[in-house]
Amino acid sequence: MKNKLRKIKIDGETYLWKREHHHLTEFEYSKCVEKVTVYLEGFKNSPLQLFFREEDNLILKTDIEKEKWCVGYPDGVIWLFKPRADKKPQTDHVDINLNRPAVIAELIKYFNSNGWNPRKASKPFVEENALKFLETIELPRGIN
Repeated sequence: MKNKLRKIKIDGETYLWKREHHHLTEFEYSKCVEKVTVYLEGFKNSPLQLFFREEDNLILKTDIEKEKWCVGYPDGVIWLFKPRADKKPQTDHVDINLNRPAVIAELIKYFNSNGWNPRKASKPFVEENALKFLETIELPRGIN
């Protein structure tokens, strides 16, 4: 099934975006990847492409050594797994839903201020390890 481009307006500009779930063919720990692609309307040659790969947890420095970001279940949702010492199920999730326009808007604002310039670029702005930005960009939390 092909994901349709969705529209979002930010600061008077129209952007088109989509989110897709993919699986890596080569991986050590996890194959799941969420990909977000954003275009400034009229500038399709210079999209922002963000890859949120669960595999990239290996290089994150989180507050608790065993925390990790889980990617893609349900589709488009990334959540922080925090193991409990008492082995009971986790009840306090930190969820980021890449299907929410509010999350996409914050990502667009951040990357517009940090290197992505679709009006001047002639190729995609690619961030292979976008998972690391979940700890630095203030994104709306929650599945809904």
